[in-house]
Amino acid sequence: MKRFASVLAVSLIATISLSAQVQKKDVDIKAADGVTLKGTYYSPGHSGPAMILLHQCNMDRHAWDGLAQDLANAGFNVLTVDFRGFGQSGGDKAQRDKWPGDVDAAYAYLLSQKDVDKSRLAAGGASCGVTQSSDLAARHHEIKALMLLSGNTTDATRAYITATTSLPVFGAASEGDTGAAKGIKEAVSASNNPKSTVKIYSGTEHGVPMFAKNPELEPMIVTWLKTQVAGKTGS
Repeated sequence: MKRFASVLAVSLIATISLSAQVQKKDVDIKAADGVTLKGTYYSPGHSGPAMILLHQCNMDRHAWDGLAQDLANAGFNVLTVDFRGFGQSGGDKAQRDKWPGDVDAAYAYLLSQKDVDKSRLAAGGASCGVTQSSDLAARHHEIKALMLLSGNTTDATRAYITATTSLPVFGAASEGDTGAAKGIKEAVSASNNPKSTVKIYSGTEHGVPMFAKNPELEPMIVTWLKTQVAGKTGS
């Protein structure tokens, strides 16, 4: 019992120490037309892989706070960003034609950070963020992994996923969220990478709310991303 308690204490101290190293700051990102986009940047305090997370359209960047913190604890540099007109970002929600340029601006900000290892990059999104993050990967071929929750990809991006065997895709959706589940299944099925995986849960939860009902999903995502991008499975 004493030995178990000692191991537990050491593990707890290590976890607290790792969390203490994570630096979190809100940042301003300028879109091409001058609109200010608001983001949050998480850094583990040392060089490592990086990921951009794009929120679903009934939320804002703070939907990702838990996952972003866990990824930073796992050694990832992470950027979350509010789409224009959402959260603290300027601009008009209706200007969706501007979103690809906005996402490119946010991605460029992430790549400009000194601790980002540009050879180990990932992108992820939920709902409308699925389309934006997967399209980002199709535009920027250095992105090594995709994490998609409850959303749809375009025909062109699915063709890119099929052709790019080096790009693994993690997808998750709720079975009762029928349109989103179909979209996620199509995105993962398009992949020829053996590391691609899909998780379909019972219920109707859409995007990030799946985490609360299925508590294993978030740590599963972190472990999968560490394996695909960080190149390790340990903490």
